[in-house]
Amino acid sequence: MEYILNNALLIGSILLLISVYFSKSSSRFGLPILVFFLFVGIAAGSEGIGGIAYENYELTHSLSLLAICLIIFSGGLLTKSQDIRPVLRSGISLSSLGVVITTASIGIFCYYLFSVPIFESLLIGAILSSTDAAAVFTAFRDRNFQVSKNVRYTLELESGSNDPMAYLLVTVFLGFYQQKMSFNFDTLQFFVANPIIGFCGGVAFFRLFKFLNDKVLLDFQGLYPAVALGFVFLTYSTVTLFHGNGLLAVYLFGLNVGNSKIPHKNSLVSFFDGMSWLCQIGLFIMLGMLVFPSRLLSIAPAGFALALFSIFIARPIAVHISLAFSKFKMKEKALISWAGLKGATPIVFASLVATHVGNEANFIFDVVFFAVLVSALMQGSTINFVAKKLELLFECVHDPDFPVDMEVLAQTKSGIGEFQIKAEDFAVNKKIYELGLPRGARIIFVKRSGSFVIPDGQTSLKEHDKILFVTQQKEEVELTVNAFSLGLEEQAIILPEDIA
Repeated sequence: MEYILNNALLIGSILLLISVYFSKSSSRFGLPILVFFLFVGIAAGSEGIGGIAYENYELTHSLSLLAICLIIFSGGLLTKSQDIRPVLRSGISLSSLGVVITTASIGIFCYYLFSVPIFESLLIGAILSSTDAAAVFTAFRDRNFQVSKNVRYTLELESGSNDPMAYLLVTVFLGFYQQKMSFNFDTLQFFVANPIIGFCGGVAFFRLFKFLNDKVLLDFQGLYPAVALGFVFLTYSTVTLFHGNGLLAVYLFGLNVGNSKIPHKNSLVSFFDGMSWLCQIGLFIMLGMLVFPSRLLSIAPAGFALALFSIFIARPIAVHISLAFSKFKMKEKALISWAGLKGATPIVFASLVATHVGNEANFIFDVVFFAVLVSALMQGSTINFVAKKLELLFECVHDPDFPVDMEVLAQTKSGIGEFQIKAEDFAVNKKIYELGLPRGARIIFVKRSGSFVIPDGQTSLKEHDKILFVTQQKEEVELTVNAFSLGLEEQAIILPEDIA
């Protein structure tokens, strides 16, 4: 047993390090980074140079669900409510109505092209209905350019929230395919209750998490990510136990945590960002090892036809219907259509089907894998090019966060705040000692053009500067903000020698 474990750790660590270090060169060939991880898995598999015999769909599905929970939670954690609020209706429409339309259109296509039963066709459509957040945003990898904000935030919201709807449809059509479900009141009840229980469960577990974090201050900072990790799996398993949508609950839990004042939230974000990448790498390698390239050759025509239909017909139809009443222009809808990349999630759903159906699902798994591979290669390698041609990719300056834990400082007696200098503010072109700051106020950082400036009393402030400051008393925060915006003369003036 120890020998087997040691070999597994040895092989796993080698594959992980190869994936991480060699992924840097993938961008030079226009290859999406996640596809590179997939190729590493294929190369390590039974028909690759690694020769590792691996065909355990049940284990793959179980580990994949754990990975997807962490990836979805991390996506929710990094989503800012103020960013998605303007596009909330569009994002929800794409992640619900868009998923249903994609499922129906691909299902009809498969029914006539592959001559398979209608429920098997709709099952393939449901499997391919979700987009992949990781695949989408690793494609926008150039920090010097950024796609238009409304398009980006819509894609972020859609790709982070459409997995639960797709999972629901996969579950329903898998039941129909196995003849374990039929169109009746119980099915309708499940379809309605599943997302409602997921929504309520996600909100309820967040409130419990927030209550415990506010009441119980842990002695070690490293325990906070451990608590959050436990809550992620507790949320998923409990909601699923009550026949709710566990993935939706996890996403809402992460979304609420990311937009609340939680102790050591910066450490949570860093921890789960790393865990998300680890899960994505492991997931793609594991899914790649399941693939038999010899079987892919036999279904290549069908898989390629399915991929082209999904990219050029099913996705645009779903986007244009879902966004029919939105303010998006035609070229923005075109980019949203093209950015609907498929990633690990459809392959995970296909492994779920294989777990329940066995060898009968070989065709479904292989054709889905091929379609995902074509989508990732074709769309993932050309997203930036398409965005530039549509004039929706703009030059930008990377805007890093301040390297401090705001939530921890907020719990002290001192005050802390941020201020963005606008053209009409008093602080424009003023030196710090001229601002009339309260005596207890200190400017820690000035963020300018993507870089941090450590100021002294002689530092001049410019329009668009973002300032991080602390005060001895919380009551001085508002006075400090007023000093930046209005320049209150009645406040005590800080001389250069006091600050420098």
